[in-house]
Amino acid sequence: MTTTLVCDVQRRSPIAVIALYGTLDQNSAVRAVVALRDCLADAPSALLIDIGHLRIADAWSLRPVVSLFDEVRAWPRTHIGICGASAANAAMFDAPTPDMFANVDAGMKVALALPVVPRRTIALAPDADAPAVARDFVTTTCDEWGLNRVAKLTTLIASELVTNAVIHARTPSVMALQRGDGELHVSVQDNDPRPMYRPAPGATGAHNGDHGRGLLILDAMADAWGTLPTASGKVVWATVDLPE
Repeated sequence: MTTTLVCDVQRRSPIAVIALYGTLDQNSAVRAVVALRDCLADAPSALLIDIGHLRIADAWSLRPVVSLFDEVRAWPRTHIGICGASAANAAMFDAPTPDMFANVDAGMKVALALPVVPRRTIALAPDADAPAVARDFVTTTCDEWGLNRVAKLTTLIASELVTNAVIHARTPSVMALQRGDGELHVSVQDNDPRPMYRPAPGATGAHNGDHGRGLLILDAMADAWGTLPTASGKVVWATVDLPE
């Protein structure tokens, strides 16, 4: 049986707003998660989800959405707000619950007061020059942000991420640098939906060629890294802790 769920993305960045209409159940939850992931791929400072016109079938149907909220704590650390929830819908969210707002305007007021996170992006072609372009972009940005102590490490990580996009995704990509609280985030968004998997402990990378070795290098250099699937591809991100 087909469930009607409309996901209306009203704005994306730096504060994303998405309104969900219709019924959220176990069939339509996937559609909601895909739409939310697409919003999060742009690393907004806040994501406001308007559920004032949403019927939630049961708490079980919310689990994929709540699991996504857990994922964003690692990257992109987006502040999540639920707007317009009825008392019955609000009660279905497991603890710890996201921030609840009476409506989008109330959520927007809080979101606008959040610190502005410096973020820069560059579009890259899927060619042999892309890794070098990415390295130059990281070096210049780190210099402008006064982060020269982590510039070399970050350029190596960015080069691995972009090389992976060129060799394996073979699609145009967008690399972003974002400075957080004590962290520098590097991300590359491509249009290849095939996932990347973390190397198993003790793996050498030989079974996957350069791809496996690249991931092992990334695993060793980054303080944290992961992937976020999107409707058309994925975001691969990595974090470098900033020295005090």
